Amino acid sequence: MQNQIRVLRTERQWSQAQLAERLGVSRQTINALEAGKYDPSLPLALKIAQLFNIPIEAIFSQEEVTMLADRTPLNFSKLPETALAHRFTPRTIKVINLAQEEAGNLGHNWAGTEQILLGLIEEGTGIAARVLNEAGVNFRAARIEVEKIIGRGSGFVTKGQAFSPTARAKSLLNCAARSASELGHSYIDTEHLLLGLLRVDKPDRLTENGEGVAVKVLQNLGIDLEVLEQQVLQVATTRGEDLEISAQIESPNESTQQAASIVGSSDNSTTDFVSAEISARFCALLFAWIEPRKLGRAIGYRTEFHLPDGNVLTPRIAFVAAERLKRVPRIYPELAPDMFVEIKSVVDRSPRLQEQVQAAIALSVKVGLLIDPDEQTVTIYRSGGAIATLRDRDVLTVPELLPGWKIPVANLWSPMF
Repeated sequence: MQNQIRVLRTERQWSQAQLAERLGVSRQTINALEAGKYDPSLPLALKIAQLFNIPIEAIFSQEEVTMLADRTPLNFSKLPETALAHRFTPRTIKVINLAQEEAGNLGHNWAGTEQILLGLIEEGTGIAARVLNEAGVNFRAARIEVEKIIGRGSGFVTKGQAFSPTARAKSLLNCAARSASELGHSYIDTEHLLLGLLRVDKPDRLTENGEGVAVKVLQNLGIDLEVLEQQVLQVATTRGEDLEISAQIESPNESTQQAASIVGSSDNSTTDFVSAEISARFCALLFAWIEPRKLGRAIGYRTEFHLPDGNVLTPRIAFVAAERLKRVPRIYPELAPDMFVEIKSVVDRSPRLQEQVQAAIALSVKVGLLIDPDEQTVTIYRSGGAIATLRDRDVLTVPELLPGWKIPVANLWSPMF
């Protein structure tokens, strides 16, 4: 496959090794890409486009882009910025693009859960479309209900422009990712989007704090949400992990050590015994210091932090200073944590976790920690770009948040009995 990667790299005066490091792949992979001997997977192609900050079509020909997406005509430039994009199937990408087209058809420059619902129906081939059709939901009726609820926008929408997803739509994508992980699926397909759509509003419905437009549309059409969710789960569970889809979103030519993600928050729900034990030890040491001194709150188990701009952070462990969280929210805090902690599990890829911690710093987190049990290191990220790596003989301190707190790095690892 011929492409513009060599030209773009040389324009920036990067070596092949430097580009490989930025993409989380080997130099041999970059050499093969530039020579046209290796076709990148869809997530890698997306990451290349993001790195050079130009549309994917400007790097690969439109014919090649179509081939990357399993011959489905898609507009990659309109995908929302999310760390989950590397898990999207071609059907999911099509749904998102259809959702944004529907937003434009109604004169809006944003896409919410209601547009994703319309995209799921209009896509027509996925599990979501089949389940919705069997439940009696058709595109025309759903679109009429959407327009009744949100009305028409100003109409000043440029054809082909990128649409901003609403905060609830972003939460839907994160909820879809968690649903996929719970089912043991490495990819995010239409059934996971529909589960995310049905589940993202549950806390608000239970606390009577409102709900998304998509759920209102389904309720107006006489759909029992709990029954619909069980129908989706039944089909998705019976289907199991679709190995053909897994192969589409992750090239078999890429090592499992290579990263193929876009910077941002992620679900990362998988863990293992060692990383879980380190998580428990870290939380115990942190809690023992902050509780008697009333310094703040330690939060574990991947609690969501909803930011004002719509981003959602889900760290393995988090710390929030007392003065920033005086009242404890029942569901999730609407702020960025002061400290963001990730612990590498046996299936995690280091470059992806590094990007996630750095993305958290960019979203106003003061200190990020990446604990790697395999290398037995703790890497500290701070606002301003400072990075330091600690090893067994070092002592971890976070004086800007936890004055006087000291933990020998060696104390984090599993003890020998």
